[in-house]
Amino acid sequence: MHQQRQPSFIVQVKIQKEALILISDPDILKNIFGNLVTDAVQAMPIGGKLTIQAFKEANDSIITVANTGVGIPEGVKDKLFTPLFKTKSKGQGFGLAVVKRMTEALGGTVTFESQEGK
Repeated sequence: MHQQRQPSFIVQVKIQKEALILISDPDILKNIFGNLVTDAVQAMPIGGKLTIQAFKEANDSIITVANTGVGIPEGVKDKLFTPLFKTKSKGQGFGLAVVKRMTEALGGTVTFESQEGK
């Protein structure tokens, strides 16, 4: 009998000293990070590395969530934040649309970088 191997993940968190305190709505941030981390883990079906970084740049707080997943196909990048759009069989297609809306409600912006296969 062949057992399916569970994916394993390495999680790395790097927070610059100046970015340790963030004044914002904790419930909204929890929802944003929950969606981003879930999405990142789903993008790595065989496991990989999840890196979360926070730092200050001028007067802005920059938070990045990166993964070593499969990447986003070029043809879907412009639809990524659209409600009900999904690239996986799991989920309902609201995760990144919710992240964008909540981040903007806090006065922030969301962007992404991806290369298919990386």
